[in-house]
Amino acid sequence: MGIERELKFSIEAHIASQLHDHPILSLLAAPPVAQELATQYFDTSDGRLAAAGTVLRLRRAAGRRVVTVKSTRTGSEGQGTPDAFNHARGEWEWEAAPAPLDDRVESPTLADADLQRALQDTPLRGLGLDLHALRTSLRPVFGTKFERTAWTVDWDGSQIELALDRGACTAMQAGQALSAPLAELEMELLSGQWAHCWNLAWALAQDLPFMLSPVNKAQRAAALAAGKGIQALPEPPSLAPATPVGQAAQVWVGTAGAQLAVWAELIGNADTARAVHQFRVVLRRLRTVLRWLAPYTAARSARWFDGELRWAMQVAGAVRDADVWLDLLAETRPHGHMQTRRERLRTALQSYLHSPRFARLLLALGRWAEGWGKSELDAGPRNRARRRAYRGHGAALEQLAKHAIGQDQRRWRKVWAASQDVLELAVQGAHLTAKEAGKLHALRIQSKRLRLSLERLGHALPDGDAKALHRLRQKVEEIQTHLGDWHDAQRLLLEGSEQGWLAPDQAESLRARVGQALARAWEAAKG
Repeated sequence: MGIERELKFSIEAHIASQLHDHPILSLLAAPPVAQELATQYFDTSDGRLAAAGTVLRLRRAAGRRVVTVKSTRTGSEGQGTPDAFNHARGEWEWEAAPAPLDDRVESPTLADADLQRALQDTPLRGLGLDLHALRTSLRPVFGTKFERTAWTVDWDGSQIELALDRGACTAMQAGQALSAPLAELEMELLSGQWAHCWNLAWALAQDLPFMLSPVNKAQRAAALAAGKGIQALPEPPSLAPATPVGQAAQVWVGTAGAQLAVWAELIGNADTARAVHQFRVVLRRLRTVLRWLAPYTAARSARWFDGELRWAMQVAGAVRDADVWLDLLAETRPHGHMQTRRERLRTALQSYLHSPRFARLLLALGRWAEGWGKSELDAGPRNRARRRAYRGHGAALEQLAKHAIGQDQRRWRKVWAASQDVLELAVQGAHLTAKEAGKLHALRIQSKRLRLSLERLGHALPDGDAKALHRLRQKVEEIQTHLGDWHDAQRLLLEGSEQGWLAPDQAESLRARVGQALARAWEAAKG
């Protein structure tokens, strides 16, 4: 078995053309090699290979037929935990047996000798199938056809292959042939140091927006065959209290980076309000994770990530606000002014998501996630004061949870004490000053932060503490939700009234929503 180590990037057609003329390739790469590739992927009728994280494919190029088995689990038997961006995968590859007589370009097949080898030497042997069962249940499920232009770059003594693939994913659905464009850049380490791949990617990302992507060709083709778009990773599972902070950080940061990459691509393809909302949710959660990891993070890195995430939140948040306001206005009638505004803000978001700046953020998140879990992180928080705050227990999730939740609880109580009277007056119909409204906004934000801490970290506390905090989690979630409704309606009401584009019936509807939201927030807070 070999370990394939590569970075994958989604890339636009006009950017692909610029790659040919980039100085790095002109100065440091051998002349490119171009070839046509056609790949067929196989699975059992019950999808057993996909469920096991295993790929079986037959690739044709220049008269050769090559069988490849890949696994996202890279241990000795293909076991282990995959990283979010699929940087490393187990790979078994060999020259295919002579093609069967009925083999066709449109519908290639695998010989029994290749199936037997796959069952003996690769993770397929763990599927509980013999040769007869595999042969009778195996079927082609989707494929790819593309032109590959490949350069070999000498970067600081490491040999790295850059492969630009442009073509299509193919699949059959209900007897109908489907096709979707494919444009991808692969950066594979041939020899040398893996860190040099990251360095080369960062150098290229100063000029060109290569979007680090967790989605490979097989996943794109599988999504086409299933009749749906690519899917973002789900939220990470709960981790055991004894989990090292480095391992938890790898999961949290890697998952969030991969989610951002997919939601950004979906925004570009379909521009749905859901995609914008989910993109912003991931950003917000990632900023919270950054706060948790601050004691273990170099201050310079923390400041850079916080600044970039804050900017991304602003750009995406403006579109999200417009979407929410359009929904609120739709209860009375559509509003052309807000729709025009939304289109303008959407253009700004699209510009950002296609920029080298966003590409560098994804790249930095991917590298940062991979860097966690190093031995130097096991010593715990980096400075003396923070080590005292963590009581010297070392870098375990339980200690991080105690500190983070305790800190958020203290902050929430302080904000609640400052805003309690304001909320009560607002429920009674009192007009709020900007400063008083700011106190309610602060309560909303701090409730949101405490809720996320309790959701992600509460299980890592001792059982008694976790149970005691369950009611608090429900409470702050309700407060956050209702104050969020108040915030959205109040902002729209103020802006629309001041600028004169809000109709009287719309203003009246928003005032009613403001009152209802405040009343529900007060009820939740006192419950």
